[in-house]
Amino acid sequence: MNKILNKLHALKRRERIYGIRNPLTYDFLHHNMHHLHVLLFHSADQQDFTRGPIVRQLLIFMLPILLSQLLQQFYTIADTALIGQALGAEALAAVGTASLILSVCINFFIGFSAGLSVLVSHLYGEKDYTRLSALVQSIFVTVLAFAVCLTAAGILLTPQLLAALSTPAELIPTASTYLRITLGGMLARPPYNTTILRALGNTTSALHYLAAAVVLNIALDILLLFIIPCGIAGAALATVAAQYAAALLALRKILHLHGAWQFRLARPFFVPKHLTPILGTSIPAGLQAVFMSISSLVIQTYINTFGYAAMAGMTVYARIEGFLYYPLFAFGIALTSFIGQNVGAHDIARVRAGLGTSLRLAAFGAMGMALVAGLSAPTLVLLFTDDPAVVENALDAVCYTFPFYFLYGINQVYIGAMRGLGNTLYPMMTALAAYCLFRVVWCWAWDLVGIHSMHIVYNAYNVSFLVMGTLLYLGCKRELCRTARKISA
Repeated sequence: MNKILNKLHALKRRERIYGIRNPLTYDFLHHNMHHLHVLLFHSADQQDFTRGPIVRQLLIFMLPILLSQLLQQFYTIADTALIGQALGAEALAAVGTASLILSVCINFFIGFSAGLSVLVSHLYGEKDYTRLSALVQSIFVTVLAFAVCLTAAGILLTPQLLAALSTPAELIPTASTYLRITLGGMLARPPYNTTILRALGNTTSALHYLAAAVVLNIALDILLLFIIPCGIAGAALATVAAQYAAALLALRKILHLHGAWQFRLARPFFVPKHLTPILGTSIPAGLQAVFMSISSLVIQTYINTFGYAAMAGMTVYARIEGFLYYPLFAFGIALTSFIGQNVGAHDIARVRAGLGTSLRLAAFGAMGMALVAGLSAPTLVLLFTDDPAVVENALDAVCYTFPFYFLYGINQVYIGAMRGLGNTLYPMMTALAAYCLFRVVWCWAWDLVGIHSMHIVYNAYNVSFLVMGTLLYLGCKRELCRTARKISA
């Protein structure tokens, strides 16, 4: 009897932690909240994707990536708002113009580093830790060299780049100052964006460092824009300082890993034979990201011909689209490391199982998210504007594109799988064909027959998703067969 009473008292004490009176409900919540707490704050430095439940591993690995991207989106909104409040509309316009150029460089490094993660995950899956250490050293040297060259070229060509975007003369001095200072932050990207940690199965560390960088950046924005007014240079310096802080934290983590592999510096610092595979996987992935940016810039010139309502409507649409885009993009990144490790472990059956599971999750997940976002769109749009013309354009874009957004989810799965299999060239070529060339030709062809409408733009996205999905399916099927033959040989 005493044992029963003691257990009841223990349950009652446990219930008070969350204020829940149902012990079964408490146990369910406690179990899941405990796992979430461990995932976000106490996860391992390295994760082995070559065994264990596939769905759980992919979703757990994806969550910190998704949170990182949403945090980055929040930071962008907050940073823009602070600059606008402190320096006015002209400074905001100058930052927006400079950011277009900066985004091309940043997207290149994001794609570049995604390609590098394939090499790291393959060697980690093979458990060849000696070669892995030598490869990581060579990656650092290579990416640092690219960052220096890109920074120098950007700083020297700043006037020409701004002129190419038809930047108003009165904005060029402000935009030049902002762009040249923020380009200095490119040197901070090698330790943070080579995705070495992500290739090892560690996504939580990057989330922590990004959170620290966001807090630091906003604090420095307030200091250098309001307390010690430094103008646009202050905003740029705040961004660069936060990037270097995140880079140093990531570098410290790589040098103090706990797990099967520990990184140790050794001579030679750079192994020339690594250069070919590094460039072979990273350059195509980097160019794929650049093609996406260029495609957006070209399509934007077409949208601009419809006036402010169409331009503002697509801006609002892009904010709502982020609720679909970021989870699907994060899923593709997660799959790259999963596939890469299992290719390294020579487990083609698990590769196929992971790909099939991912396609189902991405397609049905995208449909569900599109339904929720579509039904919420009329309310969400009003948070940004009450202009009837802008609202109409934004809701038009939602109605035309969201029903087909599952195709984008499928594309991200195939891109992640192709990269994990070691082929980054094919996704680059399909992105060039479907996202750049096809969309431009599509809009131009309808113009030739006298049809000039925003609906042409919406359908350009839908049909390009279908075209790219078809090309990726054929390429991934061929790459899987090639990898299977290579493993069995």
